[in-house]
Amino acid sequence: KFRLLLDSAFAKPQVFKKTVKKASVRHIRHDFNLAPETEDQEIYALASQKGMLVVTLDLGFKKLVKQNAAGVFMLSSGLSNQEIDENLSNFISNKNPQDYEGKATKI
Repeated sequence: KFRLLLDSAFAKPQVFKKTVKKASVRHIRHDFNLAPETEDQEIYALASQKGMLVVTLDLGFKKLVKQNAAGVFMLSSGLSNQEIDENLSNFISNKNPQDYEGKATKI
């Protein structure tokens, strides 16, 4: 099962109903009480420590990705919450989370 960590740009996990049914979804602010301006490196370190994948709109995360650490899913900005939910839910269906560890993937 996918374990996803939403960056601060996203709404609360409960908004993404389809994705929540298929994955464990946490948010850096609502679940880990990190500030919206938390540095990308800190978010990536948290995801790596917790065995999660970062979900972000920030393409800058790509440069942080290391082998044997968290993976990153990068979404296009400008999507509605419903479109984000559809894209994420469809993408993770029938896939193995381990295939995305240490990789940056554009969805």
